[in-house]
Amino acid sequence: MSLLTTARTPTVQIGSLPRVDLLPPSEVQHREVIARARLWVWLCVGATVVAAVAIGATFALNVAATMRLASEQSRTLQIISGIAALSDVSADISTRSELEAMRQSAMGGDLAWTPVVALVASHLPAGVTITGYTLDAGPVPLPGGKPADATGVSGTVTFTSTAPVDFVAATREVRTAAGIRSAEVGDFTSAQGVFTYTVRVVLDQSVYTGAFAPSTEAAK
Repeated sequence: MSLLTTARTPTVQIGSLPRVDLLPPSEVQHREVIARARLWVWLCVGATVVAAVAIGATFALNVAATMRLASEQSRTLQIISGIAALSDVSADISTRSELEAMRQSAMGGDLAWTPVVALVASHLPAGVTITGYTLDAGPVPLPGGKPADATGVSGTVTFTSTAPVDFVAATREVRTAAGIRSAEVGDFTSAQGVFTYTVRVVLDQSVYTGAFAPSTEAAK
């Protein structure tokens, strides 16, 4: 065999298969374009599906919220109607509260002034006349409190006589009267044969008439 014939014989590597790409470059590029286009189509479809699901869920939540709002509004209207129907009852309760406050306030001055003055006068010596008094009502009685243990009336009582009297003994006698918590010597003056005495007294709440106290049935 000549050297020319040997040089033209193709050399094939043992153990490998020959691979030859017969596609032209234009076809390869066309296929890549189609693959990319297909990928973008699937991405668009997926995004559309996700958006549709999100929109559907939002719509469902909106419908549920609207129905709940309508239900709450209906309930609110019912409550308002019920309150309006009870307006007369509310007015009566308000009036009752005002009257109760007035009654409580009136209990502080619930006094029969003439018996109070007569009580002091009944323990004065003969020939002594009460000519004036300045008395202030005490606090409102406390529920369940004892009248004899609470101050009811305090102030001064002025009396006169045409003859001098034992002022200290007279004051002590006033102090022993039932309902009087204390009696103290006040002022003493005399003019033109008339003697004027002033006694400071404190009475308990037993002198209250109890006219404004709540009845047993009302208290229940």
